[in-house]
Amino acid sequence: MIIIGLGAICLKLQDGPWSDGVTWLLTGLTLVLGALGGYSLRFRFTTVDDQGITTGTWCRVRRLPRDGIHDIRTAAVAEIAPGPRTLTYAYRSDGWRVLLKCVDDEELPALALEVAMLRSLLRERRPADWAPDLRAEPHIARQTAREDRTDRFFGWMTGWGRLVVIFALAVLFVAGIVVYETLFDGS
Repeated sequence: MIIIGLGAICLKLQDGPWSDGVTWLLTGLTLVLGALGGYSLRFRFTTVDDQGITTGTWCRVRRLPRDGIHDIRTAAVAEIAPGPRTLTYAYRSDGWRVLLKCVDDEELPALALEVAMLRSLLRERRPADWAPDLRAEPHIARQTAREDRTDRFFGWMTGWGRLVVIFALAVLFVAGIVVYETLFDGS
């Protein structure tokens, strides 16, 4: 975002196609959104207490009561972008999942141990009459299958695939400039 804002400033310095007001507005909005995104990263959290699990960001907090959690599981992430390779989810009783922020392999080196501890704590603190909802597992299986299909589809984007896409976009960008110059410059 900051690069886009700086790019807008450079366009204005080179007498770009927009007026001063539009350029400074776009630059300001881009820089503010980038700063807000960086600021919000400080407020990601997951806490566990006697009542359940609370997870959230600076703008949203989700509370999951102990008896409303079906399971806690980890999921591998495809290597499409930089970031954690293993995320942790709390699956609600209806099968929908909630990302447990900061409970991943980048934040916690001993992630498997932490997840095992969370699962055992969940089992210990559930009410004695708790029974899993039968709808949860089929929903979780469908969601996992959908993600596996998505990972296979985007799997080509790792390694050399990324370079091919970047090269193709660069060629299209240069071709667009050439076509623009040919059609609209000095004709």
